[in-house]
Amino acid sequence: MALARPTTEALIDRPHMAPMQAKASRMFRFWSAAYLACGLVALSVGAYYINAKDEGHRAFVVTAYILRIYVFLGLYFITNATLGIFASMAPLKRKRLLYCYTALIALIIFIMVVVSICIWTRTLNINGYYADMWRNEWSDEIKLMFEDQGQCCGFLSRNDSPVASSASCKDESIQHGCMYPVIFYAQHSHRYIYAGLISFCLVGLGCIATIMLLIIDCSSEHRVRLSQSHYWRKRAASKAADI
Repeated sequence: MALARPTTEALIDRPHMAPMQAKASRMFRFWSAAYLACGLVALSVGAYYINAKDEGHRAFVVTAYILRIYVFLGLYFITNATLGIFASMAPLKRKRLLYCYTALIALIIFIMVVVSICIWTRTLNINGYYADMWRNEWSDEIKLMFEDQGQCCGFLSRNDSPVASSASCKDESIQHGCMYPVIFYAQHSHRYIYAGLISFCLVGLGCIATIMLLIIDCSSEHRVRLSQSHYWRKRAASKAADI
């Protein structure tokens, strides 16, 4: 009875995964799902600030532009994660998509690192930066918000660009300025932004690591299947020679 041998194409296209590849694929899908979740979170945060009528202190201290960039990050993450999950369903056939997925993650990590550095450099002279914003950029409405909620008047003191109509400035017992409330709020907001960017970077690095593992396992399995195909061809040739 002749032995039926699978073709090379059948071996390569076989849906069954080797144990190591199956494990790497599960890890990859987990990290891709986490990456997708990051995208949904970023999109929600950005959409909130785009639609918010009153953005409050945070938009003035951090600037609405930085907050709304989260919409771009969210859409980027979601699109990229969808691409990665699609590629992982047939990693041997879609290896180029996996490489593309890796490159796109590396690109956005680089962009987030650059944004983090830009924010960090701005905070090196945080006192001078917000003093200039208070004196030259912010409207009386913004300063009034800080003065009323922070129980302060002016920036360094009540003589430093105050809003005379505020309740705090009308109270002669309040002599301190709003520098500390502004700086405290700015640092608090920056910590949240840093935490978000660092979390996104870590999830991205986790995706890249599992992509590398998946590609290595897929390449190993590909070589094994080619070796099996070669074995069956040699065995068939040997049988034919015996006949």
